[in-house]
Amino acid sequence: MKSFRNFVILVCLSLGFKSYSQVRIGGDASIDISINIPIPDIVIEQRKNPRVATKPSVPVIHNCDHLCTHNENVSYGEIQNQNGPFGRQIYQVTRARLESSPVGSESVIYLLDSGDVLELIIVTANLQDFNYHNYGDTCDCSQKNRIVKVLLNNQQIQLRDGSLSLQPKRNGFHSVINLHTEFEGDFNGTVNF
Repeated sequence: MKSFRNFVILVCLSLGFKSYSQVRIGGDASIDISINIPIPDIVIEQRKNPRVATKPSVPVIHNCDHLCTHNENVSYGEIQNQNGPFGRQIYQVTRARLESSPVGSESVIYLLDSGDVLELIIVTANLQDFNYHNYGDTCDCSQKNRIVKVLLNNQQIQLRDGSLSLQPKRNGFHSVINLHTEFEGDFNGTVNF
């Protein structure tokens, strides 16, 4: 009896709502049936996700393709800056040079196509070794070739560790840098000058 009462309530409710449909019985005959069921309104609301932070885009500095020309009489090479505050950047080195200073150190200066200047100040203690490392302030490294300081646009960069290979090549040098900084990312590259 309870199920019959539920069935009657269901039938009564279905007659109270309006909806249209069509039922086909056999070949070509069709019957229209209407049930009063309201069609719901669908509302789509797009909300911005407040957790997504956008990073400022960095302009592409220079991408060398088959049209670029470098010859052996001109400084050339590439230095990549990775894991820095602006993501990955590739700099083309337009000029490079090695300068001596009167205090016993030397500077390897890389002029980049972006207008930036990367300078490594080194001390050569062993003329037979072509590799330079950053040892920090607590090392007694008077007999080792070392990187004393790194400057980017005349501002000192704090190094975690780093190395420079400065191999003589004909009338110039073949240099390989691998610098890991605290805040500016990693600088890696090969430059001939």
